[in-house]
Amino acid sequence: MYFLGLQWRIEMADIALYIQKSHKLTDIFGYWPSFHDAEVIDLHLWRGNVDPEKNQYVFPVLIVTLHVWELAEQANESGHLVKRHHTLTTLRFQDVDAFSMAGFDHQNEIFELLIERRERSDGPSPFFFVELKPASDMSASFRCLRVEVAEAEQCSTEGRPAPTPSAKA
Repeated sequence: MYFLGLQWRIEMADIALYIQKSHKLTDIFGYWPSFHDAEVIDLHLWRGNVDPEKNQYVFPVLIVTLHVWELAEQANESGHLVKRHHTLTTLRFQDVDAFSMAGFDHQNEIFELLIERRERSDGPSPFFFVELKPASDMSASFRCLRVEVAEAEQCSTEGRPAPTPSAKA
């Protein structure tokens, strides 16, 4: 986002290097977005599937769908900055632990999505520390081992999937 400045874009560009399929978002925005004022539309937790007898080790997964956009440098007729690149994106966080959340309701605007790559002496390393910083009531934080952009598609200004063109016979 423009108002956050070049230094922020450089720092966030670095984290995009470690996020699987980050190009799905960077191709749309030209950089890794901050998710400032994005809205969490859907949040799904799955405990995973650990079955040593079958050699299956799928640890907890968190899938979050967000409506994100970019504030353009130009203003509209009423003086507000123009929002563009309305995108519905689904992020998949794998091997989740230390999950904490508060305040999920009918409007889940976040101030920013913080993703930091960190090292630790106990447990798998490096890992990601993720925080959905609240703009209203909704907030969450957790650790995970992998982050992936599962989907990123154009959407309406309200965060609904864009209508697909009807097929003509």
